[in-house]
Amino acid sequence: MRIKITILLLTSALCFPAFAQSGETLLNLAKSEMQHRHGLAKSSLQLAAVNGDNIDVIQYRAHWMLNPETDSIKGKVAVVFRPKAQPVSQTSLDFASNMVVESVRFRNVPVQFSFAGASTLNLNFGNQQLNPGNTDSLVIRYRGKPNSTGLGSFNRYQHAGTWLIYTLSEPYGAKDWWPCKQSLSDKADSIDITLYTPSSYTAVANGMLQSQGEAGGIKTFRWKHKYPIATYLVAVASTNYVFFKHKAVLASGDTLPVENYCYPENLAQWQTGMAAIVPMIEDFDTLLAPYPFPSEKYGHTQFAFGGGMEHQTNSFMQNTDYGLQAHELAHQWFGNKITCHSWEDIWLNEGFATYLAAMEYVKAGFSSWPQEGSQWINFITSEPGGSVFCSDTTDVFRIFNGRLSYAKGAMLLRMLRWKTGDQAFWQGVRNYIGDTPLAYGFARTSDFRSYMESSYGQSLSEFFNDWYKGEGHPQVQVEAMIDTDSVRVSLFQQPSHPSVSFFEMDVPLKIIGGTSDTLVRLPFSQNGQTYTIRTGFIINSIEADPEKQWLAKWNVSQVTGRNAMLRNIPAMFFPNPFRDQLIYRTGSEKVFSATLCDMNGKTVLPLSCEDDMASTSVAVLPPGTYLLRTETSAGVQHRLFLKE
Repeated sequence: MRIKITILLLTSALCFPAFAQSGETLLNLAKSEMQHRHGLAKSSLQLAAVNGDNIDVIQYRAHWMLNPETDSIKGKVAVVFRPKAQPVSQTSLDFASNMVVESVRFRNVPVQFSFAGASTLNLNFGNQQLNPGNTDSLVIRYRGKPNSTGLGSFNRYQHAGTWLIYTLSEPYGAKDWWPCKQSLSDKADSIDITLYTPSSYTAVANGMLQSQGEAGGIKTFRWKHKYPIATYLVAVASTNYVFFKHKAVLASGDTLPVENYCYPENLAQWQTGMAAIVPMIEDFDTLLAPYPFPSEKYGHTQFAFGGGMEHQTNSFMQNTDYGLQAHELAHQWFGNKITCHSWEDIWLNEGFATYLAAMEYVKAGFSSWPQEGSQWINFITSEPGGSVFCSDTTDVFRIFNGRLSYAKGAMLLRMLRWKTGDQAFWQGVRNYIGDTPLAYGFARTSDFRSYMESSYGQSLSEFFNDWYKGEGHPQVQVEAMIDTDSVRVSLFQQPSHPSVSFFEMDVPLKIIGGTSDTLVRLPFSQNGQTYTIRTGFIINSIEADPEKQWLAKWNVSQVTGRNAMLRNIPAMFFPNPFRDQLIYRTGSEKVFSATLCDMNGKTVLPLSCEDDMASTSVAVLPPGTYLLRTETSAGVQHRLFLKE
């Protein structure tokens, strides 16, 4: 999912027309990216217990009446399932209690049902039970006006005077509009969706359109998707869509249809803009793994959410933005083929999609890697804390935090690629996405890490502890003494958050001469590490991390001149700007005292400078500009410092 800040508020309350009944019988069915800003409540989100944890869902077969001129739904959902271990005579599903359940039947016999809390539908089969190894189904008929929670799970909107209705269930919104098992532990092996809508509208869903018809002023569209799917990726939409199609040629030589549904007023723009998706599909199909749903399609459906949502085989899109196309496409591998096993690991979906979209953006010439890296780094370091690991899965805004789940997740991958090297990185990624037990299932970060360690040949425990679980980023001081063709480099860092005592990294250092330059890699595992580098050419300057490979704030201090290698760098305080601490490192000068003053020269805080290295807490100081006054053996010195 990719989210834009501006999100429209949609409300309506009209009557719902009669639901077209179906006499279909279910027999012998085989196993085959902020709420709409009007009231998100944490208590309405993740449940402590997993509903339906005693059953394995095999298939959902749904019939839904959608009338864009109303904001209600009427439906019949058949849940095909088998017991996990013990015989099943009762179970529960996720479903919002404001909806009206008309009936529940098991083996064509009425089932007792009741709501527990806001979103648990308890089902009791009475004297009937289903034994392990056997498959059966239950059918739920219901109606109502769904609440729209999370990022806007059930929405109604008007475009060019015509109504649109669409769904967006990530992360917890499926239960708002249909009874299901929405935990990240069970994918249905397939879905079969029949949509009914007034004849002036077209209704779309996941998978392939099997048939359509019209009778009595109602159009019927039957969609089928034959791959495992998480409930939050099931989606429907209806408006006066127009259809057009592209095609991509996969590495296998097969042709993949790319089916698009957009508003009539946007047809020309969409036909041109969506053509960009074809080479992207072909890129990812070759680079990562074969497209995950090759016997069906990929496509887009226009909707009103401020961004896009990677519904399986059918991404819902606000527009044809190039980066948005790449982002939602990447999710078909990362998020859809392999889905995070917990919202704690949402970065496995969003970090990968953000990183791969940037690759396409750079490849197309719209940006460069230093530009992309700089944007991510500036965004991430705008605050001192925050981890890629999602620490609060009850908060939709934390799950889809652009700074952490998206940008920092993408930056984690950029750093990992630099650390392991291209060959090991891409081999690890391919092994992960192609893993048979994980494919079309769920994964945790530990699964991904295992494959990366295997391809890299070394432990990545420290890396993931620092950059995935740890909060914040390092502020790195690079001190360089240049003498003709030699440079001595000393490295120091201060973490921005106390959760990480030291960020281990491999510092990329560019050494620049008049006509030559070279890039060296300096392992950095403790403060004060020093390297002497001889280049064979006269050195003019150095640059830390020119390609923006690492999530860090850099401060480079360099002394150039004959015999500079024989001199020490003067005593110094860093970083600048600072937040919570100022660090002192001794030098050739003796420092007798150091104080921070306001811009009027008034002392606000004395600083420690008694040891070779010392730090002083400055968290109590308000943001602003300060004057650092030091009395040294070389005299009194003044320097401006900025508190963020």
